[in-house]
Amino acid sequence: MTASQNPELSIVIVSYKVREKLRLCLESLRTQVEGSPRHEVIVVDNDSRDGTVEQLADSFPEVRFLAMDRNLGFSIGCNRGAALASGGWILSLNPDTIVYPDTLRDVLEFARSKPDAGIVGCRILDGDGSLQLACRRSIPTPWVAFWRLTGLSILFPKNRTFGKYNLAFLEPDQCYPVEAVSGSFLLIRSEVYREVNGFDEIFFLYGEDLDLCLRVVQAGWKVWYCGTSSIVHHKGQSAATRPWGARMDFYRAMVTFARKNFGVGPVAGALLSVVAGLLATAGHLGTLFYRRKNLLIDFAGINLVFFLISFAWLYLTTSVIYLTPGRPDWMWHLVLTGWMLGSLVGAGEYSRSGAGRLRFPSALVTGMGGFFATGFVWKSAVFSRGSFLLGALAAVSVVISRRQWFKNSRLEPRRALVVGTSAASAELAKRLSSSNQVRILGLLALNEMDCGRKDQLLTVARLPHALPALRAMEIGAIVIGGDSSDIAGVLNRLSSVKGVQILLALSAANGGAPVLVDITLDHTFPPERSA
Repeated sequence: MTASQNPELSIVIVSYKVREKLRLCLESLRTQVEGSPRHEVIVVDNDSRDGTVEQLADSFPEVRFLAMDRNLGFSIGCNRGAALASGGWILSLNPDTIVYPDTLRDVLEFARSKPDAGIVGCRILDGDGSLQLACRRSIPTPWVAFWRLTGLSILFPKNRTFGKYNLAFLEPDQCYPVEAVSGSFLLIRSEVYREVNGFDEIFFLYGEDLDLCLRVVQAGWKVWYCGTSSIVHHKGQSAATRPWGARMDFYRAMVTFARKNFGVGPVAGALLSVVAGLLATAGHLGTLFYRRKNLLIDFAGINLVFFLISFAWLYLTTSVIYLTPGRPDWMWHLVLTGWMLGSLVGAGEYSRSGAGRLRFPSALVTGMGGFFATGFVWKSAVFSRGSFLLGALAAVSVVISRRQWFKNSRLEPRRALVVGTSAASAELAKRLSSSNQVRILGLLALNEMDCGRKDQLLTVARLPHALPALRAMEIGAIVIGGDSSDIAGVLNRLSSVKGVQILLALSAANGGAPVLVDITLDHTFPPERSA
């Protein structure tokens, strides 16, 4: 990291409860290539209470930490940090980002080449290599917002009218003026920042970047998108600590933005606030359902199979209709569900990691045993031992089947890049799309000057400074085409890349997906003795 009494660039990072992500971000800023601008880093910590300042200050002595006594929000935090900035340009950077080694150099060079540039943003990638559409977008005027809310922008993303919200009809690796860029990487001239009085502090979180871009354009400057440079953004890390509150912040920010910039009155504003609350609640409930889907599936499956078996058993053996009025059969659903789900919850089956190999069968045995024990103690209420036994076994089989199904669906192939940006590399990536061994996220350029894009594939990393991008995207393999004319040269260039597999793609005899051969150099063997 370059420090100077006269920095060219001041980087302001507002952090809230993302200590380890911030650590990675600061480490990526230390890897900037030669020719990168002299810069200073100012971290504003919004009272994270996770040891951010205490633990990172010693590890990063070149960074200036500013500790707040409470969470003041993003806008105020940025303005507090910018007040200390002395560079000619100010970069607002999210703490959960990874900055490529050449990004600061290239983006600032681009910004300086555009005398009309007040703000510059760059291409922003998710951790899986996909483009974050919010990295360049339009101001959400009432019509633009309408196309978005009606879903037309999602159905017709390439349409220049319906898709204007995210500008999906524009090439992501090109450079052009836009109406707004993302606040996760927003480069602004210091003089422009002060001319428009920085971020509007009425925005707590979200919307402040749109508002700033709008005011900069109104002041006579342009907002530029530089698609030839990239960062990785692990989106939503701070918001994850308060999911429903973060959703409400977003929709409230959009209402505030509409009131401020489009003359929305109090009545319409109140209506929008109600709609915002409903949208935030619906989104949060959807997220909760997704996170608890395994529990809900088990709940429904256990009760369904127990009902079907009990109904069939009683009707076929005694001609009695199960769950007829006056029959307390329903209570055994509660007993079975309580024992089974209670045991599985206790074993951690519905946590992110799931129950372990031993704890899962133990939970099933406990659940089924508890159910049978209750029936043994309460014999007079047991309507059929046979249906109890079959029902409980069927409930266990439902849980095992659900677990195996989702276990198989979670087995993802290794994330991989294809070497090169030629048409042959793009064709290889296309043929590997049917492989169950790798998931191709993009292309790996062999030199810094190559940032091309082939057949919708982005160049997501470039040698020799590819390591930060590979780590950020959790790349597990790099694929080299077997028909490459200089495999030895490519391997030599990849020799500095550690911790990933090098796979050679050989054409399959049947014309299917290429056969991948692991040619990773193993440095664990001792050198051969000389004769």
